[in-house]
Amino acid sequence: MIYNKNFLYSTIDNAIFFTQNNNLDSLLSNNKVSGFSIDTRSLEKNQIFIAIDGKNVDGHNFLIDALKKNCSGLIINENKKDLINKISKTLNVSSEDLIKDKIIIIVPDTLIALKTLASKWRQTFNYPVIGITGSVGKTSTKELLLNIFNSAKIPAFATFKNQNTDIGLSLNILKMRKEHKFAIFEMGISHIGEMKELADILKPNIGIITYISHAHTQGLTNIQNIITEKLKIFKNFSQSNIGIINGDQDYIKRSFFKFPIITFGKKTKNNIQVRNIKTIEEKNKDCSSASLTTYFKLKIYDKKYPVFLHGHHDGLINNALAAATTASFLQIDPYYIVKGIETYKPKDGRFEEIKVKNYKSLFINDSYNASPHSMKAAIKAFNRLNCTGKKIAILGDMLELGKIQKTKHTQIGKYLFKNTNIDHLIVVGKNAQQIAKAAPINLPKDVVINWQDAKTVLKELLEKNGNSLVLLKASHSIGLENIIKNI
Repeated sequence: MIYNKNFLYSTIDNAIFFTQNNNLDSLLSNNKVSGFSIDTRSLEKNQIFIAIDGKNVDGHNFLIDALKKNCSGLIINENKKDLINKISKTLNVSSEDLIKDKIIIIVPDTLIALKTLASKWRQTFNYPVIGITGSVGKTSTKELLLNIFNSAKIPAFATFKNQNTDIGLSLNILKMRKEHKFAIFEMGISHIGEMKELADILKPNIGIITYISHAHTQGLTNIQNIITEKLKIFKNFSQSNIGIINGDQDYIKRSFFKFPIITFGKKTKNNIQVRNIKTIEEKNKDCSSASLTTYFKLKIYDKKYPVFLHGHHDGLINNALAAATTASFLQIDPYYIVKGIETYKPKDGRFEEIKVKNYKSLFINDSYNASPHSMKAAIKAFNRLNCTGKKIAILGDMLELGKIQKTKHTQIGKYLFKNTNIDHLIVVGKNAQQIAKAAPINLPKDVVINWQDAKTVLKELLEKNGNSLVLLKASHSIGLENIIKNI
């Protein structure tokens, strides 16, 4: 066993860490510990490196890198503890010098250790912890809600990007601090049983379900399983907790819930509603901006507030409603709710506008991920845009759909009949070929296997047609965002 003389380790409940004072808080508040990381590429000075033995990569292979980056300590598996001696020989230093002033914690399983540490740390906070799940809209809802808090100058923590798996959730929980007033976490699942574990780690006291549709059906099998699993975000809820749900989706029955719920949506039965939706188009001579704004009335119980939302994506309206409902429950002034929504702009591959100056064109980058519902929403939003040049849609594979993948890709092709102002279609991937087969015959199209080939086709089109508007939509691993980086 190797450990710094000032810190001990214990294996209570398989992996719970204790400092010499048996106080978890003292470890995280130690001035030599700034946080935790599982990736040496992003590891910062004074962070503790947790070596996770994953399916594809074993973090124990990077202990030297962690030590060279001046980490404050290591958490390693017990069956890998001899690596310290091997590393010291490689670096030609003694084991004692190698771990001098380092915190070395040895546990049976580092993944279990990370999740247990996060769960224990979560229990030290009493302020509202918000969990967000849904097939689509988790990240945008989180960012909208955070923007509302920022507008009101309320210190709040939110998960980094879309780190919503058991590992990502745990690492973000460990970033919670006492100066925050709220904390917002995404909770993403792709297999049965995952939400139960996430809910047990985070124990949110406010739970949001944005929208449920076919996504990750390869692991979740069917829509009923998706519904059942998503609802497990509420598994630890009691009368003191609040559920915030999309009331427009008929599968959600009020009788199911044994705790208070607030509903949002377009239907008048909801507590928080959106009314009088209108699209406002700004006249531009070229495609330098998407140039569409959505106006609507935000109805919070018996009061209405005018809102101008940047963009015109139906999903964004839904996410703004979810964020507004949560903020309203938390008694945020409606002025800041409206301001937070109006100053929000989509980013990170979620209907994000990117200007490509050398071709005088605008790309709508919606390539972070794709499901049948989000694909249709993107096409519908793209169809509303006008452009003096060509409108080019690049649509790629929607992954993790399992047995329904052929049917769902075919439906996207047929959906293009309802969206008639697209000038050219490029489909990318094996499954996306079904989109091309079902698409209108008179729609010019190219079928390619990867993003590199799509880039070549697109460059030829843009060289012939200036001021074009380009939509990129596919599952993230198809890599359509690389087209923008390389063009």
